[in-house]
Amino acid sequence: MTAFSIEHLSTLYIILLLEVGLILFRQASFARTKLRFWLAAILILGEVGYQIGIALVGKWTLRNSLPLEVSDLSALLTAIALLTRKRPLAAILYFVGIASALQALLTPDLNASFPDLRYIQFFATHGATILGCTYLIAVAGIRPTYRALWFAAAWLNAYAVLMFIVNRLLNANYMYLMHKPKLSALNLFGPWPWYLIWAELAMLIEFHLLYWISRKFAGRRRK
Repeated sequence: MTAFSIEHLSTLYIILLLEVGLILFRQASFARTKLRFWLAAILILGEVGYQIGIALVGKWTLRNSLPLEVSDLSALLTAIALLTRKRPLAAILYFVGIASALQALLTPDLNASFPDLRYIQFFATHGATILGCTYLIAVAGIRPTYRALWFAAAWLNAYAVLMFIVNRLLNANYMYLMHKPKLSALNLFGPWPWYLIWAELAMLIEFHLLYWISRKFAGRRRK
């Protein structure tokens, strides 16, 4: 696919409409009773289906196929949070899940186009991650605290250290810690390892922006 083509922008627009619809109709019966199960099903089937699909076509490898990217892990954890509504997990995912999925949606590292199943799976799971995290805030009423913001940042850094070790062992590039993809905002941050430092700062800015949005939303709900 071509980034920011009509195909790409149309898909992003659909996800945006679903996000706005979720917020506007958060008090509807379907949103409060059934939506979380549908979103969890999309996330689980999307991630499991991808693993099965690449295995069937003989393209599964330890170097590239493990669900270790932050957006993949966030998708599975968001499904768990939707089913259990555990507040600590949901609060952390609000930052990590939305930030990682949004980055993937805007700069997809994807060699497929619509109506390829890989294209549908990619945008469905990442879009459902954002919708699921929004559900936990807008419908389930979970409020991420400022402490949760820093806990999410600490968790993500600890996970990056673990992935660096995994990358060295497997000669892989999970989380793009070893080199940058062709299409990524990381290309704005210079060569390795400097782009990792700038990415850390960008992460904190994005987390604070998400925290500000959640506070504004909570204030309007109280009014």
